[in-house]
Amino acid sequence: MIAKYGASLLCLSACLSTSLVQAESLALAALGNLELSYTQPQKVASYEGSPLPAQVDRLPGNDYWVSTPENIQQVTFLVGQGQIVTKGQEIVRLTGPEVFHYLAQFEATSSLYQLAKQRYDRNKPLLKNGSISAEKWREISQDYFSSHLEFEHMQHFMEMVHSKDATTESLVISAPVAGIVKLNTLNSPYMADSQLFSLVPADSIRVQVNVPMSQSTSLSAININQCHIAIDSMSAIADGAFVGAWSMPVPKECNLLLGQQITVIPEYQKAVYLLPKNSVFSWQQETQVFTQTAETLTAINIDILGSTPQQYIVASDQDLSQIQVLSQSVAAVKGIMLGLGGE
Repeated sequence: MIAKYGASLLCLSACLSTSLVQAESLALAALGNLELSYTQPQKVASYEGSPLPAQVDRLPGNDYWVSTPENIQQVTFLVGQGQIVTKGQEIVRLTGPEVFHYLAQFEATSSLYQLAKQRYDRNKPLLKNGSISAEKWREISQDYFSSHLEFEHMQHFMEMVHSKDATTESLVISAPVAGIVKLNTLNSPYMADSQLFSLVPADSIRVQVNVPMSQSTSLSAININQCHIAIDSMSAIADGAFVGAWSMPVPKECNLLLGQQITVIPEYQKAVYLLPKNSVFSWQQETQVFTQTAETLTAINIDILGSTPQQYIVASDQDLSQIQVLSQSVAAVKGIMLGLGGE
């Protein structure tokens, strides 16, 4: 083989004045008896990339927050942190004299609203026939809408009250929606408008992953231990060389926890090719393969996107699916083309 290699090199030494990086062609006849074999690249519509770090997170702004309406002496949570709860399930007990002070306020506000509404309804026909002045109607309307807004604000909280206990001066708040509960545990008193807990809807729990910009447009799904989740959205703002992506809601069968740090396998939807690793070589920071056309070999550039144990996943500006790629004696041919043959 050394003799054949040397003979082939002598035949070529006079014509090797240009660089391989210029996609130079080489006549097959010039290779003498060098053993050559070829493979046809396998075209696939998608591929798996290198593992990426990711996190199970919630979509920003989708939490349902519940706050205390008054200063509360004692807060007793009835569920655990991160527990999945259903709508109407008891979440927290509020205890103290302020609790029943708030209930008394609600009753008073409700009565005032009903009186204002009756007055508004009674005087509305009088406005149409001109029996009352516009100034008087403005006063009546202002009183009605003001009491209506205050009542609706308090009523919104009261809709979450599951039960009341006058003996212990306590009430129990239930979940207004289903989701994962996030308790706001404080080491200080819960003052008015302190956040008690929030609920994360199941469809807001996603996987957030940063993907290289060069592959972001092709990302279609992620794989976590054979759990496949499609990509829902991609950020339009780069973070260095990466772009943030959000998955579709995490299926329950994936067994992932909110806040969990994980590693995902990205799945890219892009036409690429599978090539034997021994077909690929590098030259001057370019990755290339030899392709056969007619009676010549030509070096062309490719991009390696990933790998399997035996193959590279590559992209090319050319359609490689109908091209024969050299798979044997690649290093020898490269050496001949570069003028680096043996003796």
